[in-house]
Amino acid sequence: MSKTNVISNVDKVASKRKSKLLNVDTSCYENIIYNKKDIAIQLFDEFDKQVLNINNSIKRNYLMKNVAYKLNKKIIEVQVNQSDILISFYKDIKQFDNFNKLSIRKGYENSTLCHYIKITDLKEIPYLIGLCNKLYNYLTELKVNPVDTLFNKLLVKINSIGSNVTSHYTKKGLMFKNKRNFTIISKKKYGIYIRLLNVEDNDNILKVVGRTAYGPLCRYFKIKEEKDIDLIMPYIIKSYEISKYNPLDLKNNFIELYYFE
Repeated sequence: MSKTNVISNVDKVASKRKSKLLNVDTSCYENIIYNKKDIAIQLFDEFDKQVLNINNSIKRNYLMKNVAYKLNKKIIEVQVNQSDILISFYKDIKQFDNFNKLSIRKGYENSTLCHYIKITDLKEIPYLIGLCNKLYNYLTELKVNPVDTLFNKLLVKINSIGSNVTSHYTKKGLMFKNKRNFTIISKKKYGIYIRLLNVEDNDNILKVVGRTAYGPLCRYFKIKEEKDIDLIMPYIIKSYEISKYNPLDLKNNFIELYYFE
């Protein structure tokens, strides 16, 4: 075979490889794969294709010697070696590595891309792409504070008690009012703190705010999970009903309504 034919065949192979790649800076790509064995190139091509297929929000950047994949920060970096590829992953990926295939990269222990694996076989890629999918979902899912979720659900339920319920924010939390205040809710680190009028509590679930705080909103309850909302709602409704009493009745029955031994 002539030298010209050999060069032509090499060009065809390179052209075929390029045609399989989308959104590639071919000059950078050629630098990455230059003088590498076919197995290393195949490994990189397949891993690259599958990572980019996870979601179009993953962006690829060609560096001097490596290829990085980013969201708002680098999450994966690939180094194409002579006959293998070395893949470094964002630190949070380790929680998904059920088969313990990832290792800590020496010298990168404090880096965000501290976990790595070196692969030499295409059969190893599906497991790694599975990890990448889990990492992507973990980093992009909406992180909602469970206390915020409880607060919003409680807010909806209280507002649905009656069309005349109004609310306003104070330094102590969100105050709800009918003719007068009947409850206030505030977010704490581990739940929702709710204060009520001195309603009848046959189930003994309410506590006293404090010995020196015999004001109208003198009973409290802490909501820690969603089922607690259904538990406290009847008491909120009782507090709402008390708040509708005529002011004169309230004055005449103040001790009975608010005072707690």
